[in-house]
Amino acid sequence: MPVFFRVFPYRAGAAVDEAGGALYLPRQGSGRIDNPEAYSVVYLSESPAGAMAEFFGRFPEWDTTMLVSGAWLAGSVPGLARIRLSDGARLCDLDDAHELLHWHLRPSEVVSRKYERTRAWARRIFDAGTFVGVRWWSYYDPQWTSLAVWDPSLLRLQTVEPVTLAHSALVEAGSTIGRRIVQR
Repeated sequence: MPVFFRVFPYRAGAAVDEAGGALYLPRQGSGRIDNPEAYSVVYLSESPAGAMAEFFGRFPEWDTTMLVSGAWLAGSVPGLARIRLSDGARLCDLDDAHELLHWHLRPSEVVSRKYERTRAWARRIFDAGTFVGVRWWSYYDPQWTSLAVWDPSLLRLQTVEPVTLAHSALVEAGSTIGRRIVQR
């Protein structure tokens, strides 16, 4: 089973599919691959650092205010989940030139910030019924791979650990994308 990572608002004791759980899906419709009228989506990364960058990347400076309990969800702290995808689950790999040609996509369309476009190609791929999700390179750094899985029942939580400013994956992500980590 392939292993992936997700940073999320973690609440100790929460069930995996309820607010504060690693596979809880909040209201959707604002993400790159979202099409809530057709499916729910869990966003993941193939690396812990990639998951950190995707979750915290919009902040120009990283400090304890982004880790404060309740900043994301009352009683929560950011957590890093290790999640397994069921064996045999097929992802459409948009880092593969053959897939880009098949879906008539340019690389720039995959990471576009024009989400109406990314949601349109995601819906086409979903409607084909061949894949359980898609994978592409991270907006923050192409060494990291991002994923969107349309069927959360194919995912199994392995572990969760709270994120601190000293977490090695956070430090790696900050260094890679040029974010200063400040201990306050």
